[in-house]
Amino acid sequence: MICLTFDTDWMTDRTLARFLKDFPIPGRATFFLHDKFPSLAGSAHELCPHPFIDNLSDWHSALATLAGALPAPPRGVRPHSCVFSHMVGVELRAMDYQYVSQATNLFQAKLAPLRHPWGIWELPIYYMDNMDFCMAMNWPDLKHEPFNSDVIRIATEGDGLFVFDFHPIHIALNTRNHDEYQAAKSKVLHDGVSPFEIACPGRGVRTFFEELCDAMSKQRQVSFTCSEALASLAPR
Repeated sequence: MICLTFDTDWMTDRTLARFLKDFPIPGRATFFLHDKFPSLAGSAHELCPHPFIDNLSDWHSALATLAGALPAPPRGVRPHSCVFSHMVGVELRAMDYQYVSQATNLFQAKLAPLRHPWGIWELPIYYMDNMDFCMAMNWPDLKHEPFNSDVIRIATEGDGLFVFDFHPIHIALNTRNHDEYQAAKSKVLHDGVSPFEIACPGRGVRTFFEELCDAMSKQRQVSFTCSEALASLAPR
Protein backbone atom coordinates (compact mmCIF):
# COMPACT_ATOMS: atom_id res chain seq x y z
CA MET A 1 0.00 0.00 0.00
CA ILE A 2 1.46 3.33 -1.10
CA CYS A 3 0.74 6.57 0.74
CA LEU A 4 1.84 9.74 -0.99
CA THR A 5 2.33 12.47 1.59
CA PHE A 6 3.36 16.09 1.10
CA ASP A 7 4.92 18.62 3.47
CA THR A 8 4.09 22.15 2.31
CA ASP A 9 7.20 23.94 3.66
CA TRP A 10 7.93 27.25 1.89
CA MET A 11 4.99 26.93 -0.51
CA THR A 12 2.38 29.67 -0.91
CA ASP A 13 -1.22 29.02 -1.83
CA ARG A 14 -0.45 30.22 -5.36
CA THR A 15 2.49 27.88 -5.86
CA LEU A 16 0.66 24.96 -4.24
CA ALA A 17 -2.29 25.53 -6.58
CA ARG A 18 0.09 25.28 -9.51
CA PHE A 19 1.60 22.11 -8.05
CA LEU A 20 -1.85 20.52 -7.81
CA LYS A 21 -2.59 21.53 -11.41
CA ASP A 22 0.72 20.45 -12.91
CA PHE A 23 1.17 17.19 -11.00
CA PRO A 24 -2.07 15.20 -10.75
CA ILE A 25 -1.89 12.84 -7.80
CA PRO A 26 -2.83 9.22 -8.48
CA GLY A 27 -5.38 8.63 -5.75
CA ARG A 28 -5.74 10.34 -2.38
CA ALA A 29 -2.77 11.82 -0.57
CA THR A 30 -2.14 13.26 2.88
CA PHE A 31 -1.00 16.89 3.01
CA PHE A 32 0.77 18.13 6.13
CA LEU A 33 0.11 21.87 6.11
CA HIS A 34 2.21 24.59 7.71
CA ASP A 35 -0.32 27.32 6.81
CA LYS A 36 -3.81 27.86 5.44
CA PHE A 37 -4.17 26.72 1.85
CA PRO A 38 -7.49 27.70 0.22
CA SER A 39 -6.37 25.83 -2.92
CA LEU A 40 -7.05 22.60 -1.02
CA ALA A 41 -10.61 23.62 -0.08
CA GLY A 42 -13.00 20.84 -0.99
CA SER A 43 -10.13 18.48 -1.68
CA ALA A 44 -10.57 14.73 -1.33
CA HIS A 45 -7.07 14.54 0.18
CA GLU A 46 -6.45 14.13 3.90
CA LEU A 47 -5.36 17.42 5.50
CA CYS A 48 -3.25 17.42 8.66
CA PRO A 49 -1.09 19.97 10.51
CA HIS A 50 2.64 20.36 10.01
CA PRO A 51 3.60 22.53 13.00
CA PHE A 52 7.02 24.04 13.61
CA ILE A 53 8.05 22.90 17.10
CA ASP A 54 11.09 24.70 18.46
CA ASN A 55 10.15 24.53 22.13
CA LEU A 56 8.80 21.33 23.66
CA SER A 57 7.44 23.21 26.66
CA ASP A 58 5.10 25.34 24.52
CA TRP A 59 4.15 23.76 21.21
CA HIS A 60 0.41 23.33 21.58
CA SER A 61 -0.66 26.76 20.31
CA ALA A 62 1.00 26.37 16.91
CA LEU A 63 -0.61 22.97 16.48
CA ALA A 64 -4.03 24.24 17.60
CA THR A 65 -3.88 27.17 15.16
CA LEU A 66 -3.14 24.92 12.20
CA ALA A 67 -5.66 22.26 13.22
CA GLY A 68 -8.37 24.87 13.79
CA ALA A 69 -8.05 26.10 10.20
CA LEU A 70 -8.73 22.65 8.73
CA PRO A 71 -12.19 21.67 7.46
CA ALA A 72 -12.31 18.61 9.74
CA PRO A 73 -10.51 17.55 12.91
CA PRO A 74 -7.21 16.00 11.82
CA ARG A 75 -6.35 12.44 12.76
CA GLY A 76 -2.61 12.72 12.16
CA VAL A 77 0.32 15.09 12.45
CA ARG A 78 3.87 15.40 11.15
CA PRO A 79 5.90 18.08 12.94
CA HIS A 80 8.34 20.10 10.87
CA SER A 81 11.76 18.41 10.85
CA CYS A 82 10.01 15.37 12.38
CA VAL A 83 10.39 16.74 15.91
CA PHE A 84 8.90 14.18 18.29
CA SER A 85 9.29 12.73 21.78
CA HIS A 86 7.50 10.36 24.11
CA MET A 87 5.96 13.34 25.88
CA VAL A 88 4.67 14.73 22.60
CA GLY A 89 3.16 11.34 21.76
CA VAL A 90 1.32 11.16 25.06
CA GLU A 91 -0.08 14.66 24.68
CA LEU A 92 -1.08 14.15 21.06
CA ARG A 93 -3.06 11.07 22.05
CA ALA A 94 -4.76 13.05 24.81
CA MET A 95 -5.74 15.56 22.09
CA ASP A 96 -7.42 12.74 20.09
CA TYR A 97 -4.75 12.41 17.43
CA GLN A 98 -4.55 8.86 16.14
CA TYR A 99 -1.16 8.81 14.44
CA VAL A 100 2.12 10.52 13.73
CA SER A 101 4.23 9.98 10.63
CA GLN A 102 7.76 11.03 11.45
CA ALA A 103 9.98 7.96 11.92
CA THR A 104 12.20 7.96 8.84
CA ASN A 105 12.90 4.30 8.02
CA LEU A 106 14.41 5.05 4.64
CA PHE A 107 14.29 2.36 1.95
CA GLN A 108 13.15 -0.35 4.39
CA ALA A 109 10.59 -2.78 3.03
CA LYS A 110 7.96 -4.69 5.02
CA LEU A 111 7.03 -1.62 7.05
CA ALA A 112 3.73 -1.47 8.92
CA PRO A 113 1.96 0.86 11.33
CA LEU A 114 3.74 0.78 14.69
CA ARG A 115 1.86 0.97 17.97
CA HIS A 116 3.79 3.36 20.23
CA PRO A 117 3.54 2.41 23.91
CA TRP A 118 2.24 5.88 24.77
CA GLY A 119 -1.04 5.45 22.93
CA ILE A 120 -0.48 6.71 19.41
CA TRP A 121 0.31 5.00 16.11
CA GLU A 122 3.33 5.62 13.93
CA LEU A 123 3.21 5.42 10.14
CA PRO A 124 6.92 5.12 9.34
CA ILE A 125 8.33 6.91 6.31
CA TYR A 126 9.82 4.72 3.58
CA TYR A 127 11.07 7.55 1.39
CA MET A 128 11.74 11.25 2.04
CA ASP A 129 13.00 13.38 -0.82
CA ASN A 130 15.34 15.72 1.08
CA MET A 131 16.85 12.85 3.08
CA ASP A 132 17.47 11.00 -0.18
CA PHE A 133 19.48 13.78 -1.81
CA CYS A 134 21.24 14.60 1.49
CA MET A 135 22.23 11.00 2.25
CA ALA A 136 25.60 11.29 0.50
CA MET A 137 26.37 14.36 2.60
CA ASN A 138 25.26 12.81 5.89
CA TRP A 139 26.64 9.29 5.24
CA PRO A 140 29.41 9.62 2.64
CA ASP A 141 30.71 6.10 3.35
CA LEU A 142 27.49 4.60 1.96
CA LYS A 143 28.23 5.84 -1.59
CA HIS A 144 24.52 6.58 -1.87
CA GLU A 145 23.07 7.59 -5.23
CA PRO A 146 19.79 9.52 -4.89
CA PHE A 147 16.66 8.87 -6.94
CA ASN A 148 17.32 5.16 -7.33
CA SER A 149 14.65 3.50 -9.46
CA ASP A 150 14.82 0.40 -7.23
CA VAL A 151 13.06 2.44 -4.54
CA ILE A 152 10.08 2.76 -6.86
CA ARG A 153 10.20 -0.85 -8.01
CA ILE A 154 10.20 -2.21 -4.46
CA ALA A 155 7.26 -0.01 -3.47
CA THR A 156 5.11 -0.78 -6.50
CA GLU A 157 5.82 -4.52 -6.45
CA GLY A 158 6.09 -5.18 -2.72
CA ASP A 159 3.67 -5.81 0.10
CA GLY A 160 3.27 -3.71 3.21
CA LEU A 161 3.27 0.04 3.83
CA PHE A 162 5.23 2.50 1.70
CA VAL A 163 4.86 6.08 2.92
CA PHE A 164 6.51 8.54 0.53
CA ASP A 165 7.22 12.01 1.91
CA PHE A 166 7.62 14.65 -0.77
CA HIS A 167 7.92 18.42 -0.49
CA PRO A 168 6.11 20.22 -3.33
CA ILE A 169 8.87 22.84 -3.33
CA HIS A 170 11.40 20.13 -4.19
CA ILE A 171 9.15 18.84 -6.96
CA ALA A 172 8.72 22.38 -8.30
CA LEU A 173 12.47 23.01 -8.15
CA ASN A 174 13.43 19.50 -9.31
CA THR A 175 15.95 19.64 -6.46
CA ARG A 176 19.09 17.62 -7.11
CA ASN A 177 21.26 18.34 -4.06
CA HIS A 178 21.44 20.32 -0.83
CA ASP A 179 23.60 23.20 -2.10
CA GLU A 180 21.41 23.90 -5.11
CA TYR A 181 18.35 23.86 -2.87
CA GLN A 182 19.78 26.37 -0.42
CA ALA A 183 20.58 28.77 -3.25
CA ALA A 184 17.13 28.33 -4.80
CA LYS A 185 15.32 28.66 -1.47
CA SER A 186 16.94 32.03 -0.88
CA LYS A 187 15.52 33.28 -4.18
CA VAL A 188 12.08 31.92 -3.33
CA LEU A 189 11.94 33.33 0.19
CA HIS A 190 13.76 36.62 -0.21
CA ASP A 191 13.19 37.58 -3.85
CA GLY A 192 9.70 36.19 -4.34
CA VAL A 193 10.72 33.98 -7.26
CA SER A 194 8.38 31.11 -8.08
CA PRO A 195 10.15 27.77 -7.56
CA PHE A 196 8.72 26.58 -10.86
CA GLU A 197 10.65 29.27 -12.71
CA ILE A 198 14.06 28.15 -11.44
CA ALA A 199 13.70 24.38 -11.71
CA CYS A 200 16.94 22.43 -12.09
CA PRO A 201 17.52 20.45 -15.28
CA GLY A 202 18.25 16.74 -15.32
CA ARG A 203 17.34 14.07 -12.80
CA GLY A 204 15.97 15.32 -9.48
CA VAL A 205 13.00 15.13 -7.14
CA ARG A 206 10.53 16.12 -9.86
CA THR A 207 11.63 13.45 -12.32
CA PHE A 208 11.69 10.86 -9.53
CA PHE A 209 8.14 11.78 -8.48
CA GLU A 210 6.95 11.59 -12.08
CA GLU A 211 8.59 8.17 -12.47
CA LEU A 212 6.85 6.96 -9.32
CA CYS A 213 3.45 8.16 -10.54
CA ASP A 214 4.07 6.55 -13.93
CA ALA A 215 5.04 3.25 -12.31
CA MET A 216 1.93 3.36 -10.12
CA SER A 217 -0.21 3.94 -13.18
CA LYS A 218 1.34 1.00 -15.01
CA GLN A 219 0.75 -1.22 -11.97
CA ARG A 220 -2.80 0.18 -11.60
CA GLN A 221 -2.00 1.37 -8.12
CA VAL A 222 -3.34 4.44 -6.36
CA SER A 223 -2.23 6.32 -3.30
CA PHE A 224 -4.13 5.97 -0.04
CA THR A 225 -4.28 8.49 2.77
CA CYS A 226 -2.44 7.76 5.99
CA SER A 227 -5.74 7.32 7.80
CA GLU A 228 -6.89 4.79 5.22
CA ALA A 229 -3.59 2.89 5.57
CA LEU A 230 -3.92 2.88 9.34
CA ALA A 231 -7.45 1.52 9.19
CA SER A 232 -6.41 -1.19 6.74
CA LEU A 233 -2.99 -2.29 8.05
CA ALA A 234 -2.93 -1.66 11.80
CA PRO A 235 -2.86 -4.88 13.86
CA ARG A 236 -6.08 -5.47 15.76
